[in-house]
Amino acid sequence: MKPTTLLILLASLATSTAHAQAKTDYSLNGDQIRFHVPASWTAIMEKADGNPQAVAFQVPDATAQGSEDSANVTVKTRQLKDAGEFAATVQDEFERSKAQGGYETDPANKDSSVHQYFVVRGKTKYLVRDSFQLSGTIAVEVRCQRPLLAATPAAWNGEFDAACAAVVASLKH
Repeated sequence: MKPTTLLILLASLATSTAHAQAKTDYSLNGDQIRFHVPASWTAIMEKADGNPQAVAFQVPDATAQGSEDSANVTVKTRQLKDAGEFAATVQDEFERSKAQGGYETDPANKDSSVHQYFVVRGKTKYLVRDSFQLSGTIAVEVRCQRPLLAATPAAWNGEFDAACAAVVASLKH
């Protein structure tokens, strides 16, 4: 291989790797649902076919590093037969949430459009925020969950919550 060809190949590989790591725009349901996430989030699961569809992200959290705990966000869609099924779909998700270990409603939540609650995973308590939207006949759920670790700085929690709200706000239908 010629040196110039090798350099072009390496530069191309470096560019595509950097682009893959910095992916911030995602879509589901044949591009009907689009959203934006921070570049530091890593997609750990993508299912862009069938019903439901989802993308799950791991959010970097230095406090949880090296443990089984992790902050993550999932954007999930479900194609409904008609928009009238939305309320029942949301209610089903609420009931599923309540069946999780250690479930308790967060009394500090003042946003009626968000289902905010606590659950226990392993030995760790988590704060979970579920937001729901309807786009035509597609139900969209954004679930943000973070471990409640004593060592986690309040500033990090605030940044996570703001980034999560920004994902919900970025949903384009």
